[in-house]
Amino acid sequence: MIPIKECIKGRVYKIRCRNLRYGVYNGDGGFIGIRTKFGSRYLFTEYHWDTGAPFGTVRDQIDIGIDVPAEIILNDFSSPELFKFLDELQKKFEEQNV
Repeated sequence: MIPIKECIKGRVYKIRCRNLRYGVYNGDGGFIGIRTKFGSRYLFTEYHWDTGAPFGTVRDQIDIGIDVPAEIILNDFSSPELFKFLDELQKKFEEQNV
């Protein structure tokens, strides 16, 4: 597990948690990724294990070495650009079995 202090804002990680497989670190203890629930897909934040209970659910992270372009806002509520970026990346990784 990568300590929270070593996570890089804007970097994409393969993560293990309740609802996400990949997430971009938001610089504030969270990883934003695409969650699927009841057929809907939307941006959602899961928090690093180091943030503690009850919200710290991201236990393992693998640094993929890809950064979100600087012009994309790291926001889990209203960032269609981030959704598109993560969706395309996730599809690529799934095709490659990453």
